[in-house]
Order: sequence, then C-alpha cells, then structure tokens
Amino acid sequence: MPAVMEVKKHRADAKPAKRPRRRIGSPFTKRRLLTWWLPAALIGIAAVVAFNWPHLRTETLTRADALRTAVIDHPEFAVTELEVSGHSQLSVHQIGAIVGLEPGTRAISSLRFDARAARAALLDNPWIERASVAVDPSGVMMIDILERIPVAMWRGDEGFFLIDARGTPIIAVPGPENRLDLPLLIGEGANEAVADARALLRAAPATVLPEIAALVRRGGRRWDVISSRGIVLKLPADNPLDALRSYMDRRIGERIAPFAVVAIDLRLPTEPPVIRLEPGTTEMRDDLLRTLRTTYR
Repeated sequence: MPAVMEVKKHRADAKPAKRPRRRIGSPFTKRRLLTWWLPAALIGIAAVVAFNWPHLRTETLTRADALRTAVIDHPEFAVTELEVSGHSQLSVHQIGAIVGLEPGTRAISSLRFDARAARAALLDNPWIERASVAVDPSGVMMIDILERIPVAMWRGDEGFFLIDARGTPIIAVPGPENRLDLPLLIGEGANEAVADARALLRAAPATVLPEIAALVRRGGRRWDVISSRGIVLKLPADNPLDALRSYMDRRIGERIAPFAVVAIDLRLPTEPPVIRLEPGTTEMRDDLLRTLRTTYR
C-alpha cells in the first residue's frame, strides 16, 4: 500500500513535458503552405495573366495566324496551271477570270481555294450550263464545262435574246443583225417552240429557205413566215411543211411579185391562197386571183 501511494505522488508532482518544436519541413508546415500560401500565389499569377490577357491573346493569335498563312501560302500548295475543257463561246482567260486565276496574277493556294464557290461563280455565267472544278496534287486546276449553244434568236417583249435548244434565253443582243446565221423567232411562246421551228426549217425546201426572214408564233399552235420581201405567209397548224412546198411548187412568190401583196394565207392547201393587198390596191385583186386560180385547176 505505501508503495502504491508513492507512485501516485510521483505522478502528481511530475512537470508536464515540453512539446517538441516543429521544423519547417515537417508535414504540418507543408500542409499550411498548401492551404494558404499556394492559393494566394495562384491568385496572384491569375491576376497577372488576366491583366496582360489582351496582349497575350493578340500576340498568340498573331503568331498562330502567321504560321497558318506560311503553311497555306507555301509554294508546294500553289495552283500554277489552268486546264479548261468543253468551252467554245468563252475563252480560257474569261473562265480563269471567273474563278480568280488569271495570267500575271498571284498564284492561288490549293488550301485556300474554294472549289464550290468557283463552281457557283461559273454557273452564274449565262453561257455555262454545267461545270466541275478540281485541283490535282500537282497544282493544276481542271475545269470542265458544258456551254449553252445558241440555236436561234428570239424577240420577246423585252427585246432580242439568243436562246438554246430548250428555249432558255442566254444573253440579250441589240438585234437580228448580230447573228444573221441564226433563225429569228418572234412572239410570245416562240422560244418554247424552238424545237418545232428548227424541225420545220430543217425540212423546208432549200429554195424557200433564203426567203424566210423570221417565224412568228401565233396562238401557241402555229407559225407565220415573214419573207425577205416582207410578205407574211400564214401556215396551218397541221402540216405546215406541205403548205411551204405548195408555195414553192406553184411558184406563188413569182406570180405575186408584180402586186402589192402583204400577206398570203396558206392554211387551206387545197384552195387558192387568200391574198391581202396593201391599202389602196384593191383594184389589183381580181387580176391577182385570176392568176393564182390557174395554178389550182
């Protein structure tokens, strides 16, 4: 018992032990640095970056753009030649100007070139019906086009137009004298009947073709012929070719030459043609009709 009491007294009288000092490199100090000092440092860095961000961003974008431009405009990617096929109305220089590739101008980079935009620009030209554009690895731009070919001249309400085989207007022209090699079609809907007009002209007798100055569409179903002498030949809707052949075979043009005739109605091929004279020349009518009737006996 006394021994036990001694031990307790010793413990009660004992002084508390001193806590050891923590060195800077201790785990506690590192945690304190991470908790307070590191966020403060990051905030400071962020503030500096934010303050200088416009300048840094501009400089970065400038360098990136310069690098991109240097790659795109490298001579290895330059388009140096132009090959065009399928053209007759437009020259190679005109087609090159449409797509932005002309002799003497700066070469186009194939990485910068927009083939779709070039094709759209070509199709905007009234002469071009279809087009394809491609650039091969050797730097050659290849353009293949299908042009509209004018087959006739059409006079509509808005003037004279060259039209293709489907009757589509191509370009406006001042007048018939610009393309004397093409037939002249006149009247509403005449362009839509261009195939019918061409068929009639191809089958017409060779002797009558020089006399045909124009074809006039009437009622959307038949043609009138205007001769080189200004006489109107009214053709039937059915078998107009037979009426033209009868006109030539019976030498009607020669027989009416001395008279002031302005129109001949050929719509009844088995009957004498109906003649319309100029005003003031009705006294010629009887003599002219007697002349023509002799050819129908």
